[in-house]
Amino acid sequence: MKPFTPPAASTLASASYAVCRHGGAPPELAQAELALPAETALRLERLFRARSGGGPNAMRPQFARHAAHVRAVLAQGGYPALAERGRR
Repeated sequence: MKPFTPPAASTLASASYAVCRHGGAPPELAQAELALPAETALRLERLFRARSGGGPNAMRPQFARHAAHVRAVLAQGGYPALAERGRR
């Protein structure tokens, strides 16, 4: 069996930074929690924002905050409401 080789520190820092930012931490707090040098934190923030589907709001649906979409739906009567069914 091959011995376990841990991932490079930069890979762990990048993943940890993304987890902190997705958790709601601002860039400065993520840098402080991970004890990152300023230039590394800036590089990780650029990478975080450049990812496809990335950035601080990657987990939130984009359509719900799209103003033109909301106006169009409201003009057509709003969002449908499902009738609640009782237990039988």
